[in-house]
Amino acid sequence: MVVEDHLDLRQVFVDALIHEGMDVLAVSCAEELDECMSAGMVHLLVLDVNLPGESGFDIAKRMRAADPKINIIMLSARTSETDRIRGYESGADFYLCKPVSPAELSAAVKAVKRRVSTPEASVDDLALSVSGMCLTSGHGVANLSRMDVSLLKALAMAPDHRLPYWRLFEVTERSANELAKNQLELQVYRLRKKLADIDIPESLIKSMRSEGYQLTQAIRIDP
Repeated sequence: MVVEDHLDLRQVFVDALIHEGMDVLAVSCAEELDECMSAGMVHLLVLDVNLPGESGFDIAKRMRAADPKINIIMLSARTSETDRIRGYESGADFYLCKPVSPAELSAAVKAVKRRVSTPEASVDDLALSVSGMCLTSGHGVANLSRMDVSLLKALAMAPDHRLPYWRLFEVTERSANELAKNQLELQVYRLRKKLADIDIPESLIKSMRSEGYQLTQAIRIDP
């Protein structure tokens, strides 16, 4: 799905995606996007920032909340560090500064396709019961807190099973500050100890220095 209000640019981006073998729809604003989204699932969003009405930042944040697995490539003439950070904090996987060539967009699309096509580890070994608030392995069951379930579920559903700190703050209902980071790190430390009781190695939840956390094995999500 391409969301771009400039007609000529929109067609350039559509052609680039078609060249990558994708089925493409194109719209010019949030209202048209919502109409298309209601008709079916969208896996990739190529999203301009400066749109009439709702901005690309707000659209990305809303779409990411509705579907954590959606892939978002954000395009913008705003090149400052502040704007780029805002883009990623809004939910973008890639933030490309305009002018964006078809070759650069195609490279970003290929990176997304590589990520989503990476074979996952077997989901038979680990299963997260959301309603039962527990994680089951071949060696037993670990009882979890509500925040532990939220954290593991979000990581399990995320692309590459990895999420930045700001997204983990959201799913564990924390404010984005240094205290929240310390609290999250303590939660992960305690969670690893719980999982060690059923022979799950601490490496299941991998720390990405100054970025966030990543699961090193897929987890099946049960209701």
